[in-house]
Amino acid sequence: MGTINQLSKTCASITDCKEKKTFLFEKNGYPIYECKKCGFRFSELKEVNNHLANVYSDDYFFAGGAGYPNYLDEKDQLYKSGIRYAKIVSKFTKPGKVLDVGCAAGFYLKGFEKAGWECVGLEPNDTVASYGRNELNLNIVTGDLETFQSEEKFDLINLIEVIGSFHDLNKAMLQVQNLVKNEGIVLVESWDHSSKVARFFGVSWHEYCPPSVINWYTNKTLAELFKFYGFDLVSKGRPSKKIKGSHALEIVAKNMPNFLFKKPIFNFFKYTIGKITLAYPPFDLKWYIFKKCDDHSG
Repeated sequence: MGTINQLSKTCASITDCKEKKTFLFEKNGYPIYECKKCGFRFSELKEVNNHLANVYSDDYFFAGGAGYPNYLDEKDQLYKSGIRYAKIVSKFTKPGKVLDVGCAAGFYLKGFEKAGWECVGLEPNDTVASYGRNELNLNIVTGDLETFQSEEKFDLINLIEVIGSFHDLNKAMLQVQNLVKNEGIVLVESWDHSSKVARFFGVSWHEYCPPSVINWYTNKTLAELFKFYGFDLVSKGRPSKKIKGSHALEIVAKNMPNFLFKKPIFNFFKYTIGKITLAYPPFDLKWYIFKKCDDHSG
């Protein structure tokens, strides 16, 4: 397991930050720190070797809690989000080859496929990866970005809701740097811990959910991270995102303190609005387009 300095990858020199790290609070038994200079927030993993297998097990996709009550129930919303993102990306590059990191079953990828992209997915959970291979006829590799090996270069890499989850951020970003073609782009979807929503909820903000998320960014720290690895921020915006009511309720229940009749109250809402599709208010969620600089080989 790395030291606090090694984990603070967006700070100062990235690989050897000497800035002061302040303990903020504990969540799920994990301490969360902040660099007092740049505002980057992070936690430390207790177990690295089995991290992905434990966190992104089948329960993550089908048992609720920090994950999905039933991931497959959200396939239509995810597919439509993929179409919307492919349209956004089309303003910066023509269709080529895309690598979608943490693609799950590949519903986002199907949206890119519809837009003419040649799709490759990367997903640590073999159950949902197999679903994408067998049911959606997608090229999905079971594995993680940190250990992914490929001679191919990509015109686009998607990091949708995964930039906060890398257990070795430096290694993951070096992989991104190596796998993207010169002048290729990276699409990132990430939460902003400096948003009014995050500051209002504090420790109960739903994205403070280690060990599945262990790095938290702002516009500034995310741009600085990519700049260090040779990418310029060229655009950003707020996504149009929809989720099932049951998924939203699981997120709220997981992060809300226990209180009298909490379980029956949430069970009631699950039966009444659980099947409704809700628009996620994107006040703390953003997308970013980063372009690889000419002076970085690829």
